[in-house]
Amino acid sequence: MKDLKKIVYLLTASALIAGAMAGCSNGAKETGPSEGDTTAQNSENPYLASEKPLKLTVHMGTKDSGVFKNDWPIFVKAAEMTHVTLEGTLPSTVADFSETFSIVMASGSLPDIMQALSKDFLQYGQEGAFLSLNDLIDEHAPHLKKFLEENPDVRSAASDNDGNIWFIPFVADGEAEKGWFIRKDWLEKLGLEEPKTVDELHEVLTAFVNNDPNENNKKDEVGFFHRNTSIGIEGLMALWNAYPSYQAFDDKVIFGPLEDDYGVAMENIAQWYKEGLIDKEIFTRGSKARDILLADNVGGLTHDFFASTGNYNEQLESKIPGFRFEPMLPPADVNGVVKEPTKRDRAKNYGWGISHSNPDPVATIKYFDFWFTEEGRRMANFGIEGDTYTMVDGKPIFTDKVLKSDKAPVDVIRETGAQSNFGFQQDYFYEEQWTLPLATEGIDLYKENNVFMDKYPILKFTNEEQKEIQKIFPKVDTYIGETRQQWILGAKPVDHAAFVKELEKLGARRLVEINQAAYDRYMVEMKQ
Repeated sequence: MKDLKKIVYLLTASALIAGAMAGCSNGAKETGPSEGDTTAQNSENPYLASEKPLKLTVHMGTKDSGVFKNDWPIFVKAAEMTHVTLEGTLPSTVADFSETFSIVMASGSLPDIMQALSKDFLQYGQEGAFLSLNDLIDEHAPHLKKFLEENPDVRSAASDNDGNIWFIPFVADGEAEKGWFIRKDWLEKLGLEEPKTVDELHEVLTAFVNNDPNENNKKDEVGFFHRNTSIGIEGLMALWNAYPSYQAFDDKVIFGPLEDDYGVAMENIAQWYKEGLIDKEIFTRGSKARDILLADNVGGLTHDFFASTGNYNEQLESKIPGFRFEPMLPPADVNGVVKEPTKRDRAKNYGWGISHSNPDPVATIKYFDFWFTEEGRRMANFGIEGDTYTMVDGKPIFTDKVLKSDKAPVDVIRETGAQSNFGFQQDYFYEEQWTLPLATEGIDLYKENNVFMDKYPILKFTNEEQKEIQKIFPKVDTYIGETRQQWILGAKPVDHAAFVKELEKLGARRLVEINQAAYDRYMVEMKQ
């Protein structure tokens, strides 16, 4: 009965969405597709994608940037320049984008342009739902073609194992992502040096929680804290050369929880928690932990994003005398290696592609190409000139509307449609402009000391491999998360050998085999 109800629900929802899309698609048919070379870019308007005004429907929405809005200024401006207007098909109330995507795919009636995850493009593209973009790019998208030729990692992330390109990904910019931040004013009060090793870090945290550095005669200081339970604990793991997921060393893929170092890390983290060096409420405090603990003058150390964490000095220096929460290099791990395992992915595992029923693939790929021109990329990153930015000495500088708003700068920019998660190349200069000097100094410190580890690449799996992963990984991931919490809280002793046996029963070794095969294919592709 449950299955029957689910089918009825899917069919009903599919019909509603299909009907809405059909209504939107009529606009594209009314304007008519461009024909052959008549859509070629010309000298009067180098950005023209279609001689006649063309309306295309688009399925686009993510948690970060929300649902596509027809009146987003950068897309309105792009329509003037390219003759291609996008009309969103998702209602503003959508919250579960994964479920909505599944419903649309089940309907069989697709919008002209679809935003999706790489795994979905690879699966449904091979089944005929999306168009392969190789020939379209080669013949009609010179900026995209050049970019993909110069960035084989991005091309790899956008294509299947046979080299068919199915989507244009969102391409991030910038290397540094997260780093260590510590109360340096507390170090000075206690006569301590910045910790350079794991043992020194243990000594510093012990002093923080026992020696009253906030001078309120209470033992209320919190040593290590984090606003994201899972990521916070993972930040500590690297001190014992342990990793939460996949890594590749000398072309060999490992799954961190299966390695002996993982057990050692869990034993030490559990002991630190028992000693009170880690926030007792790290599993329950939630996303406001950083705000609360720093504002209450009790938080001592975290591992978090440079840009946002670097803002607290400015926010709190007038409220907490001498407050200095500043970046520091990672303490060397137990093997003496100074390293930072987090690093930004360049090619994200999502973007947009062209559906099989698109009325004008040539105009669409030219529209995609527009966002890789200098003008298109600037709009995608900075918004509208004269509104959110002005050009100063050849650089787009944000206006006070962005930099002095009560909202986060990126939220103001996104109101124009810029920094939405569609297929374009990010420009890190957009983020630099609101990154305070302290955070920039931290980023430069990490770069100068070359502490960033190689990022585990985005891999491509066959349909069969993907089905196996979807079957195995959820059970493995749930078991890891539950067991890790029990260990750290002291609910049960760390027994890594038994833990590995259970992971093996759940199929974790098979996950490594699948990833190794995909990694080997990736390395061959990068060497071609």
